[in-house]
Amino acid sequence: MSQINRRTLLSSFAVVPALSTLSACGKAAAPADILRVGLGGGPDSLDPLKAEFAAAALLFRQFYLPVVGYGPKGGPAPGFATSWMPSNNNKTWTFEIAQGLTWSDGKAIDSKDVLDSLRMGADKKTAYADASELYMIKGYRDCVVDGKDPTTIGVTAPTPTSLVIELAVSDAAFWSRMQEFYPVPMHTIAAHGEKWTELDKIVVSGPYKPIERSQTRLVFDKNPKGGWVEGMPSQISVEAIEDSSTRLRMFQSGDLDLAQDPPLLRAADFAKEFGAQYQRFPAPRLVYMSFNTKKPQFQDADVRRALAMGFDRSVIANAVMRGSVEPAGRYVRDQAQPKYDPEGARAILSAKGFSATNPLRFELLVTKDDRERAAIQMVDMWKQIGVEATMFAADSSAIVSRLNGFDFEAAIVRIDKGMKSDAIDLMASWGEGGTAYSHQWKDPAFNQALSDARAESEPAARLAKTLAAEDILMKACPVTGVWFFPSSWLVAERVTGGIEGIAPIIWPSLKLTKA
Repeated sequence: MSQINRRTLLSSFAVVPALSTLSACGKAAAPADILRVGLGGGPDSLDPLKAEFAAAALLFRQFYLPVVGYGPKGGPAPGFATSWMPSNNNKTWTFEIAQGLTWSDGKAIDSKDVLDSLRMGADKKTAYADASELYMIKGYRDCVVDGKDPTTIGVTAPTPTSLVIELAVSDAAFWSRMQEFYPVPMHTIAAHGEKWTELDKIVVSGPYKPIERSQTRLVFDKNPKGGWVEGMPSQISVEAIEDSSTRLRMFQSGDLDLAQDPPLLRAADFAKEFGAQYQRFPAPRLVYMSFNTKKPQFQDADVRRALAMGFDRSVIANAVMRGSVEPAGRYVRDQAQPKYDPEGARAILSAKGFSATNPLRFELLVTKDDRERAAIQMVDMWKQIGVEATMFAADSSAIVSRLNGFDFEAAIVRIDKGMKSDAIDLMASWGEGGTAYSHQWKDPAFNQALSDARAESEPAARLAKTLAAEDILMKACPVTGVWFFPSSWLVAERVTGGIEGIAPIIWPSLKLTKA
């Protein structure tokens, strides 16, 4: 399993050819009942247990049902399960599976589909790409990491409509883990093996079904056996368009109804130009700096903290990024930001023997995008505190390769937790076994603090325990935040509906008005 997965670097899929393929002028006539979507990338797989790209996580919501769905403001809604109930101090969770659901080939869905999918995800040979998100299930980590028998995990299906999950630790919000777990059709996998996601073989559980796939395009029709929502588009056409400016132009020309993440630095312009058609949603999407704590320069937490203190996040967010992002000196949102403290940072480094004549030297990896602009400013600020950082800019695939091989000193990367807005989930990415574990730092106290926070259901106490975990992370400083960035979309006037408080990413909830 890779160290940096789909929630970390938003990997590109393929690039739609540049403007020569777009409408020459004017607005294209919109097809009556086809929702046209432009994403920043496409899926690496149509298998929800294997896929790692961020685009795949978004697309799965259209053609698979999760165990628990998304409701208003990201809260729970029915999926495979219609209800869920904790017991045993939040260590036992019972899910009631809906009756009457079927796979797209007509086979009935029951609790065994979820059980077998969880077991397949725990099998070391077929491990779920986000398996670490489920390590709190009894025996799950032992199976994924040590290769133990996946039938021994703490999951049972006492009846066709009942699933029981036993946790090794208490988790008051375990239902949210099931919002991103999509059971797979085991009978189809048994029949076709790894070829089961080919379009002539694929079987799905959601409202749509893929019917066409190329390097840059994916088309969905309504699933004849799916749970349709009244008024939902009859077809969805998805283009993978890596360049944000190209997505913008296609939206302006009328070739797209939804354009994901238009150029971030033009947020203020878009708000004026497009008004309500430009929609921004707070999201657990973070640009941060990762230190390889095994490298000599960064084995000392004080040195890492000095670098975190030695650049001004407000300048980065407001000047370099033109106010389009939020400074991220903390991982728990809405908390007071740490102050930019170059004098304090210089004093720490001086005590460690570093100075303008004997600077701390390291290579800083960064992708060739907005992060490179920020890195230039950070490198300049660090010069003032006795640091000489050399930038190495590359495309995202090269950066991922070096991170996964721990072949780096420091890197500016980004993580996208999808719909998981809880700071506990974000910080767990950097815990041992987490999905963004490139820094190689370990602290059992941090893992325990996260576990204590998860177990707490009372909001004030949960926040206090979350802050305690954050304090450990900030003092050790294996990573340091730079900015949070929103989920932003351009939405055509003919697109209506959606789910309250959620970006337009659950397309069966949308409607297309007729011209």
